[in-house]
Amino acid sequence: MTALDDYLRLIQLHCEVYHNQQVCGNWVIEEHEEGQTCFHLVSHGRCRLEVGQASTILETGDVVLFPREVPHRLVPLAGRGPARRLPMTQDWQEDATGLLCAAIQFEHRASEPLLNAWPTYLIVRRDAETARWLMPLLEQLVAVSREAGPGSRAIVDRLAEVVFMQVLRHRLSDPEQTVGFVAAYAHPRLGPAMSAFHATADQAWTLAEAAARAHQSRAQFARTFKTVTGWTWLRYQNWWRMQLAWSKLERGESVIETALSVGYRSEAAFSRAFSRHFGCHAGAVRRAYRNGNRRPDQDSSDNHR
Repeated sequence: MTALDDYLRLIQLHCEVYHNQQVCGNWVIEEHEEGQTCFHLVSHGRCRLEVGQASTILETGDVVLFPREVPHRLVPLAGRGPARRLPMTQDWQEDATGLLCAAIQFEHRASEPLLNAWPTYLIVRRDAETARWLMPLLEQLVAVSREAGPGSRAIVDRLAEVVFMQVLRHRLSDPEQTVGFVAAYAHPRLGPAMSAFHATADQAWTLAEAAARAHQSRAQFARTFKTVTGWTWLRYQNWWRMQLAWSKLERGESVIETALSVGYRSEAAFSRAFSRHFGCHAGAVRRAYRNGNRRPDQDSSDNHR
């Protein structure tokens, strides 16, 4: 397990494909829901992406990701005749563009730093590097979509999740384009230290122990971590423990069990730290779970205790 594996497990992402068709004629696809995370994958043909005054051509295998969807349009390069939307099961039309559009939901608020670290939108082009993972995924997505048998919708949704995770990994492979603590997950020295910490977050961790895992001095490690992530090591430790705690409380674990599992020896100390971090009580999160998975900030009785 790497630190990135731990993070992806924590945020619990789910994809729902809301458009998987071939479009012909003078068609237009606009934003699905402003503010949500989504991506578009060109499965066949070409089209134009318009975001504000910017315009670019997308080709087969290209992916455009919106961390938080903003107004945009996908349009044909030269659409003729009325717009038509045809199922993927039908033979490809001469002027068709195949588009798969997916909305991404995160079950955990720990996804916020990741989304904040990305630009308004990013495009992953099919090239010699990305084709190694993009084209096998694309071929499988098209094959399952064209069969349209029992369970195909669920399979397409799962494959869309893999597309998103591969885009994330691709982004992390370019250190000049990745910011925030997520960048450290792919760092050759910081990544192993973070993985080790994740595996034993219930134990006390000193800067010296983290530096030893990174094969650096304490000063080197502290400087490298701050340069790459913008955070101090202590801030990241506290943040990660609080994210784990939130998940455990939502699953129904008691406050004292949660406190011990994330390195606190006192329920009172943990509760104070949790309240400072999230602005709500640890017990409120657990009660919200028992009341039907409502967020504590949606339960006024918890907010004022």
